[in-house]
Amino acid sequence: MDVVTDPVLELAARVVAVDPGGEARTRVTVHHTGDVVAQYRVEVLGEAARWSTVTPHLVSVLPGEEQGVTVDVVFRPPPPPASPVGDVPFGIRCVSLEHRDVAAVVEGDLVVSPVQGLDARLRPDGPGGARAGRFRVELQNVGTTPLDVDLQVADAAGLLRFALAPRRATVPAGGTVVALLAVASRAPRLLGPPVPHPFVVTYAEAASVHGGELTGTWEQRAVLRTWWLVAGALLVVALVAGWLWLRGQGGAVDLGAGSPPPVVLTAVEPGQRQVRLVWERSAYATGYVVRERTESGEGTGVQSVDAQDQTSFTWPEREPGTHCYDVAAVADDVSGPASAQQCVEVAEVAATPAATPAPTATSASGGPAWEPTGWYVVYNAFPLADTAAATAPQQLLAQLQSAGATGVRMEDSRGSVAVADGPGDTGLVVVLKDGFASEADARAECDAFRAVAGFCIARPPAAAPAPAATP
Repeated sequence: MDVVTDPVLELAARVVAVDPGGEARTRVTVHHTGDVVAQYRVEVLGEAARWSTVTPHLVSVLPGEEQGVTVDVVFRPPPPPASPVGDVPFGIRCVSLEHRDVAAVVEGDLVVSPVQGLDARLRPDGPGGARAGRFRVELQNVGTTPLDVDLQVADAAGLLRFALAPRRATVPAGGTVVALLAVASRAPRLLGPPVPHPFVVTYAEAASVHGGELTGTWEQRAVLRTWWLVAGALLVVALVAGWLWLRGQGGAVDLGAGSPPPVVLTAVEPGQRQVRLVWERSAYATGYVVRERTESGEGTGVQSVDAQDQTSFTWPEREPGTHCYDVAAVADDVSGPASAQQCVEVAEVAATPAATPAPTATSASGGPAWEPTGWYVVYNAFPLADTAAATAPQQLLAQLQSAGATGVRMEDSRGSVAVADGPGDTGLVVVLKDGFASEADARAECDAFRAVAGFCIARPPAAAPAPAATP
């Protein structure tokens, strides 16, 4: 009788240091103390699982504690300010694919170094004026730790008065704090041109020597400004002249007097016994006409598109060979010039067999139950809860069928008693083939398609004892 034992995990480094936006690596060696070959899935637990990868995540381990398989674990924390700071505990779990209660976990700590960074900007807050000007001092923390920032403002000539609030601000990691600044002159001006008044805003981080200066200028304008009237009159004249010119330009286009301009045919894409055309939308068209021609320009077919906003059309049931197309815009009943003709080659391509849809219900939730018949092989299994890999089973099924595998299908593990449901009993989408008369036939199937599937295991009938997994 086979002895089922938990795997033994050996973590190369229990403390791993990494910078935000950087990369750190460690290794885990999986040992198996049983007496048969074991198949395991390796995954990362904890917060670090969102930005970590395991290569490979499925392993086959030979019996014997000295026969270990090494797995690379890569941590890539996000760049600041989204990156965490300090110790981030993580766990690496190894779960048997044949016995879901056979598992082991090893723990470690990921030390993410802190990053300090401050982006300070001085922006005007509204237009300038004769009495006062308003500005905004924006302090953005682009690091991963909070910053205490002190602000001061002054002008070298001493001609200005300032009101700044707050003068000390705590900026959280990834956050922005705005300080409001009001600038006013100590002596108003009644007449004359605007006078610029430069000033400097100084900022410093309280816990470090980092800081800087922001230079700004406030233009003090005279209270009485007669040139505004002149400028306003000139602006009105310019706007009226521009409006009249634009009106004249728009009236020069008379669609009723001629045909719409030609459209641009951007793409002609051949498919399986069909051709898809894409063109640029015409503002003058109420529809389009698509023409099929021979290479010499002789017409072989016409299709109409009545929607003004439609810019693509698929012509089905095309015979193998060379087909040429052009597109013309239609305004009411007037057809414009045709686009440049483009030709494509339609080949006789056998359609890929449609993938069997993944089951959406199990016997436990009202769906059909199923069990594998005879010896069967599992090419791979994908967690139902993994939305990022939702299309992976269909892709694998299509690849196997393209490689010549027949009788392959997808099933929901929750509808079977013999097939394990994965971690947490959340269910797996299993890509399998059953009905093999013997273990040798099942192993031969795995050997034939393991390069396509990346992983394959031969399984006995439901009533028979579990065999050794194909390495």
